[in-house]
Amino acid sequence: MLKKIARTILGILLVYSAVAFAIKAAIGVLPVDAAITSIATLIGMKVGTFSMLFHGSFFLGQIAIEKKNFRKTELLQLLYITLGGSVLNFFLYTVLKNVTFSFYPVRLIVCVLAFAVSAFGCTLVLETHLMRTPMEGCIQLLAERMGTTMGKLRQKIDIVLVIVSVAISLIFGVEWTLREGTIIAALIFGPMMDFWKRTVFTKK
Repeated sequence: MLKKIARTILGILLVYSAVAFAIKAAIGVLPVDAAITSIATLIGMKVGTFSMLFHGSFFLGQIAIEKKNFRKTELLQLLYITLGGSVLNFFLYTVLKNVTFSFYPVRLIVCVLAFAVSAFGCTLVLETHLMRTPMEGCIQLLAERMGTTMGKLRQKIDIVLVIVSVAISLIFGVEWTLREGTIIAALIFGPMMDFWKRTVFTKK
């Protein structure tokens, strides 16, 4: 159990530190990160802090759906939520506070590397099989009860998140968080998770 917890913590550190680098690259992030960043900027809250609230709502959603069937081990998701948001704040507002990537090729490289590291961290958390992740866990439970697939429901939620991000940028003039990096992420994030699972986590 301790080994699984350690691997989960490492995965969380990799995911959220990578998100910070992707945000700093400023050429676009995943739809969920774009929405979180846009809303946090709009209301004047730190991105990591709002991330805790955002993912915390999905955690509460799981409890509401499962009620008595909610496993106590899933309370470890609170570690994912609080540690993840804290790591994001630390990297974004302390480690990378005065860091600026002005040369576009460098921004592109940082962005791609961030997505690759984030995919590795996410795969590490999932392959540990210790707990669900807040957002994906809630979506899976909802999909089962709605008679649809997680992929289809996640796609619809991503579309809503994209609309929210675009609306905030257009209406309130918040810096765009959906750019070419978002397209890059859509193309490589899933395949990178498959790559890490196949090359690192699949037992020979």
